[in-house]
Amino acid sequence: MDQRRTPVLDAIEQFRQEDRYTFALPGHRLGLGIDDRTAAVLSRGAFEADVITAKGAVSEAEALMADAVGARQAVFATCGSTVSMHTAMLTVTGPGKKILVDRNVHKSVVASLILAGAHPVWLRPRWDPENQIAHPASADDVAEALRREPDISAVLMITPTEYGTGADVRGIARLAHRHGVPLLVDEAWGAHFPFHNDLPTAAIQAGADLVVQSLHKADGGLCQASMILVGGDLVDPVDLRLRLDLLTTTSPSALLYGSIDGFRRRMVAEGHQLLDEALRRANHLRVRLGKVPGLGVLDESIIGHDSVAEWDALKLSVDVSQLGLTGYQVKDWMQERHRLLVQLGDARRVICSLTYSDNEVAMERLAGAFEQLAAEPPRPDRPAPAVPELHDLDLDQAMNPREAYFAATEQVADPAGRISAEMISPYPPGVPAILPGERFNEAVVDYLRAGLAAGMTIPDSADPDLKTFRVVRE
Repeated sequence: MDQRRTPVLDAIEQFRQEDRYTFALPGHRLGLGIDDRTAAVLSRGAFEADVITAKGAVSEAEALMADAVGARQAVFATCGSTVSMHTAMLTVTGPGKKILVDRNVHKSVVASLILAGAHPVWLRPRWDPENQIAHPASADDVAEALRREPDISAVLMITPTEYGTGADVRGIARLAHRHGVPLLVDEAWGAHFPFHNDLPTAAIQAGADLVVQSLHKADGGLCQASMILVGGDLVDPVDLRLRLDLLTTTSPSALLYGSIDGFRRRMVAEGHQLLDEALRRANHLRVRLGKVPGLGVLDESIIGHDSVAEWDALKLSVDVSQLGLTGYQVKDWMQERHRLLVQLGDARRVICSLTYSDNEVAMERLAGAFEQLAAEPPRPDRPAPAVPELHDLDLDQAMNPREAYFAATEQVADPAGRISAEMISPYPPGVPAILPGERFNEAVVDYLRAGLAAGMTIPDSADPDLKTFRVVRE
């Protein structure tokens, strides 16, 4: 296929060049109805490109994307990867069916379980006590779970994690297929993986049947630009599109489609070179920060550690605990002192997502900020939360998530032993510490309350102060 083509962008451009006028939507009339203040902030060009008829060119753009990354089909979504995940889950599972699910999942997966009415069989991540982070489950873990639960309908993995550690997708795909079920991979950070060999193996090329990707996280898409890649023959693409039709908007944004279209064209033409430079800059920064006393930098030596099969070098993980600081405080310090936003702060580290868009000036600014942090660390201003062992957070799934979510509920101050009716997801990364149907224990309650006091962001709890928790009424 001619990868120089950009069908969506071409359709937008053609509409404007032909001097068409619309008496249909959008009502802003391609920017004519926008005031100067709105145009100054958002740009009038954004409204001029809001050509809804351009969605007619999406099927060709999807075919070009599938060809570029080696997928059977690509399906674009303009409601974010949350809706892509809902769509994928509703395609591979349904009411009463069991699905093997990586417990380290994003909250959108839990929402999908509630929508589908499926029964999760949890695949526990591997706990790394040295680094105090959870790695993906191993292929052996998947094999044991499939042996123990022979009526599993599908397998879902998230890889790489927010910390950049990746699962053995190829091995897990073989196991799932031997069992006769599809593998769904949440590869939100990996839309660029097919375009450089030094990045983690692209899940669609490693045998995954459905892959959900966010085009805005580390790539060139606008926020909410997402896609689902289809591989193999275990998933019917017609079923997938029918499920998407249940959930998505009938008025998609051409801006989002166009950003996906342009990203694909650029990756095919320049991706290897762009990612080469990005990896060079990231490795240089990692070596530089590794020499700074008080900072600990995660590197490629993590590969082979327990279940870690691959590692994303564009995730910069910096441990600041030797400075007596939490990642929560350093995340705030970076923003206040240097006007730098980092992806994630946790009890002992900060994570920066590096992309091909970060130039030398940006990398120098980030390096300088870390060096100043180590040379003149601020005084600790909050307690560091104790991070429990992972097995302390292995909660009992006492009730189906959908049933618990829709059950009669009450708020209680001491929820230990009670069944949760809510999802509580420290964010980012948005992985629920507890979800509907799981039984609270003292460890998870203490962890959440201490984390909130330390600066953890918890956007979805019924009580934002965590003085009470929503539980199923007994």
